[in-house]
Amino acid sequence: MVLVAPVLLALTALLPPSGDDVVAAREALLAAAFPSGVPAELDPRGPGSSEKFRLVLESDLFLSAEVGPFDVYVCKRDGFAKERDAQKTLDAAVKGLEPVAKVMARVFDGPPGLVSGRRHPIVLASADAKKKEASFDGLVALLDWAEDDGSGWKQGGNPIWTPLLRADVTVRTWDTQLFNLAHESVAKQLNTFLSHGLGYYTVAHLVARLLNQGAWGMVPPWLAQGLTDELDIASFGEAWVGGEWFTVQTPGWVRPGWSGFVPQGMSPPPPVTGPPADLATTVTKGGDSWQRRDFSTERHWDNLVADRKTVAPASFRFMAEHESFLPRDRALARCLLHLLVEVAPPPGRPGLVELLDELPTTPPSGMPDADPLTVVVDKVLGGVPAVDDFEALPLSEVAERIGRPEIARRATELGASGMLALSDHREQALWLYRQPLDQIGWDARRELFDLILTAEYYQQLAEWKLLGDALDQACERAFEASKKYPAKEHDREKVAEAFWKGVTN
Repeated sequence: MVLVAPVLLALTALLPPSGDDVVAAREALLAAAFPSGVPAELDPRGPGSSEKFRLVLESDLFLSAEVGPFDVYVCKRDGFAKERDAQKTLDAAVKGLEPVAKVMARVFDGPPGLVSGRRHPIVLASADAKKKEASFDGLVALLDWAEDDGSGWKQGGNPIWTPLLRADVTVRTWDTQLFNLAHESVAKQLNTFLSHGLGYYTVAHLVARLLNQGAWGMVPPWLAQGLTDELDIASFGEAWVGGEWFTVQTPGWVRPGWSGFVPQGMSPPPPVTGPPADLATTVTKGGDSWQRRDFSTERHWDNLVADRKTVAPASFRFMAEHESFLPRDRALARCLLHLLVEVAPPPGRPGLVELLDELPTTPPSGMPDADPLTVVVDKVLGGVPAVDDFEALPLSEVAERIGRPEIARRATELGASGMLALSDHREQALWLYRQPLDQIGWDARRELFDLILTAEYYQQLAEWKLLGDALDQACERAFEASKKYPAKEHDREKVAEAFWKGVTN
């Protein structure tokens, strides 16, 4: 959930202080970038900004290139100290991002917003911590400095300079990504990472910004991963996350195998050992078909059509009720987002990306003015009556509907009964903001603000179930309209028509 004023103050106080270590790392990088003397405006102990960060990136310490809306930089230190190595990496990164840039030009073609009409910096370094190489640390320290007046990442309660992040493959803010290509998870597959993985991470970064800043509230895993995977597959033809299970067999010997990439937190099967397969062999694919990368090209359509015949097919309603997100759920999410973005965009109204790609603001009330994410999806679907009716309820009735009557009771005890007649959480926050301090003091104000957040949290949980019903019905109609993936225009039109009839019925 997006954090707001009272919560921000509390979390900001918990962030690790910027001590001497971060300043020292910043000073070292600045000294390398400006060997003749660091400009006065780049005093590493003074306030930083995104403009100062860019000024350092334009120094001779970095090689750079543009590809679509992306500005790619390679830091010429440590593993990239030799310019030919830095240039080779830069060329490979640019080539790997070209498919994403093409999709960006098509999908994000609106006026300047969260993603459209912006430049997106991507900074690559190669620093092996075991060799005490420090270029990535220096970049993390520099990014931490930039956020003194940058994208609002730290102000939202997100630390940057932490031991955990400094040891990770990537550190990011809302507008910038840093990558350490010497990280063990990347170094062993560097060419593959640059050709596809970097693009996947970049798509995921943009989607995270859309969903967390372009709307307000919790982001279901299926929506975040579904949109990320759809843009990833649209760019590269198949998903980055997935794998291939196979068995290599010859008389008297069988060798199972696996290749691919798995979501963070999961592990691939253990490596296999055995005699070399020099004899004639046959290869049989198996394993979890929901994670097959080659099935992602057609968004698992055939699997999902067959799954509808089972006793308990994949369901958005089930995901909302049980907070599940398994490979089968991810496959359904990929398919739905393919429908919403590519095959069946909303007729005559803005689509999901367009609605999310708007710059939000936070008024003095402390409540972001972006629509709740459930409302955004409801708008994409043209208005689901059950969700619209829920949104129109005053806070007093919402509290009853979500099974939290104590919210209304406590608000009345704190002198905020007038707030209970309002239906929109932004209006409730504005009402609270306008109350005189002599009537509602600071302690009561903070508690009431938390009550607004709590009610909105549970309301969105309930609305995801209602939206899940509509999405399940729409997908059901789409699968009935075409038993095979709709590759031809005629089939796509038929599927799109069926999908939207499913939403409205």
